[in-house]
Amino acid sequence: MPRTRTVSIVATLRSTRAVTRAVTRAVTRAVTLAATFALAGAAAAQNPRTARDTTPVMTSSPLPTGRVTYRTLVETNLEMEQLAARYPDRVRRFALPHRTVAGQVVWALEITRGVAEPDGKPVFVMTGLHHAREWPTVDLTMEFVHDILMNDGQDPRITRLMDEVRFIAVPVVNPDGYELSRTLLNEQKRKSCRVEPGRDATLAECANPRYRNAGVDLNRNYGAFWGGIGANIGAGEGSFRGAAPFSEPEIRNMRDLFNAHQVVVALSNHTPDAKVLRAPSSPDEPTPADVEAYDALGQLLGGDLRWDAGPWTRIYYAASGTMEEYAYYSAGTFAYTFENTPGQRSFHPAYAFVVDQYFGTGAYPGSSARAGFLRLYEAAADATKHAVLEIQAPAGATLTLSKSFTLESAQVLRADSSRAGIVAMPLTLTSTTMVPAGADRVTWHVNPSLRPSQHAQEFLQESWTVTCTRAGATAGATQRATVMVARGKRAAVDLRACR
Repeated sequence: MPRTRTVSIVATLRSTRAVTRAVTRAVTRAVTLAATFALAGAAAAQNPRTARDTTPVMTSSPLPTGRVTYRTLVETNLEMEQLAARYPDRVRRFALPHRTVAGQVVWALEITRGVAEPDGKPVFVMTGLHHAREWPTVDLTMEFVHDILMNDGQDPRITRLMDEVRFIAVPVVNPDGYELSRTLLNEQKRKSCRVEPGRDATLAECANPRYRNAGVDLNRNYGAFWGGIGANIGAGEGSFRGAAPFSEPEIRNMRDLFNAHQVVVALSNHTPDAKVLRAPSSPDEPTPADVEAYDALGQLLGGDLRWDAGPWTRIYYAASGTMEEYAYYSAGTFAYTFENTPGQRSFHPAYAFVVDQYFGTGAYPGSSARAGFLRLYEAAADATKHAVLEIQAPAGATLTLSKSFTLESAQVLRADSSRAGIVAMPLTLTSTTMVPAGADRVTWHVNPSLRPSQHAQEFLQESWTVTCTRAGATAGATQRATVMVARGKRAAVDLRACR
């Protein structure tokens, strides 16, 4: 037989095996999900709270999608895929780099006009579902995504923001936990599916009653002040911090997302305690270096929601290793938490409360999550709340902004209440943009280079390094400059020699 024919047959066999493996994986996944939902139905039938629920069934709603029930994980992921296909010039769906403990992909949406074009727009990040049972956070995030896309070109305010801001939404930070809670296999699950420190698990293992209380509280696993007051040490406790800072892939995802973008404003959606929260979240922290500007925006958000607004430590409780701590102490990002759908009706009340919370109607008169989301969107566009670089460089040049430093945990609490040492975490922030074709400069909206201290109410006198490179240019054509810039300030950078 001719050699070419042999190669062809081998290639065909390999292709067939690959398809067979893919189909097997898909069928296995489908069977697993079917079994999961069947078990969920049985669990719901035996659930006294569900059985007693006499809330009228909604048949329509004024939400942008008209939705009347909580999204499942499968629906949410499919919806993100469909949005990217429907609005290719404004929406990019992308996978975060680390799969979950149970091997699932965490998806995000990037939304702006000309989404595929590199630019210097400021970035607003909004997340849902760090905690598995807090279902409203998924729907509030997804409805806002639909809202801005549907009103782009219709509402002047939203149209302007689509032009000026790059919005990134991560509707489900914790998909493993959400799948267990939303299917009612473990309805009140709070944490991730880390059944044992240092070991991955399947969803089936996570659903095993033996591991009902296992998992990591993902909003206690961020690096800044990790291990301090306001997190549990025991793996079976509700706010277990994890084995180490960023030990969980879901939070490494968020770390890497923040590190690769100039996120000037961020929001973490939670339920159900009627608060707008900011750093400090732990008594180990100092007063924020720019507390006046940070708190002023928080108070405006409190007015939008008609909730108390302020630091965790004053209006809520102590919590260490939170998203706000990481975002603020790594890059000076103004980061907040919304505690949505209050009223002690549970972490995921009847869906009518989600509708009321979004618009500030019904059960929550004047408390509009939508108004708060839009205010944060606008805050990202406000140059007084971040810094701006005016960079001169050749058309088509790639610009990289970077900074390396060491972030610190708290003095880590031991089980006997004594303290161990601080965990030092070397970090590098690196983001990129390009000079548009036909242009000789770019305006880049960035975080201030002056970083808030973790030890005192002061700024660390740090600088950004700006690097210019051109495709096909010799190594000597690369040019670098350092620039120090504060919040609300502009700085000029000359990289015209990058040729």
